[in-house]
Amino acid sequence: MRKVIYSLTAIILILSCSCCKTSKKSVKTEKFPLVGTQWMLEALEGEEISKDFALHPFIVFDSAGSFHGNLGCNTFFGTYEISKKQKMKFQFDGATKRLCSKMEVERRFLTVLRRDVTRYELKNDELTIFSENEELMCFKGVNMDEVE
Repeated sequence: MRKVIYSLTAIILILSCSCCKTSKKSVKTEKFPLVGTQWMLEALEGEEISKDFALHPFIVFDSAGSFHGNLGCNTFFGTYEISKKQKMKFQFDGATKRLCSKMEVERRFLTVLRRDVTRYELKNDELTIFSENEELMCFKGVNMDEVE
């Protein structure tokens, strides 16, 4: 009887150890990845922007290296490249030229978009774009399915 108990105990120990070795490690993924997320503009150069827009300014990056968005009135588009260490380079290609009543944020957004971007950071549900150590733009991610 003792041999049976020892044998069963040994089998249980071996099986429990083999289960531990085959368990998968959890992979941390961002709730909002850079590509495919609609990034709503929250701040320009460290200053929170007004929420008083017909359409809140945003940017969307696609997997082909293009971006597009809205400045609050006009749409814009271009290409981007990402290199090592979260470095990002924008190539602004154009924007529509409608005249709207509130153009200040739009002008600032375009000016900042044309600046030298050195890196970006994804943390929680925010995308922050920097030039050296200066924060240029801060965005909050939203699911594309939830956008009106």
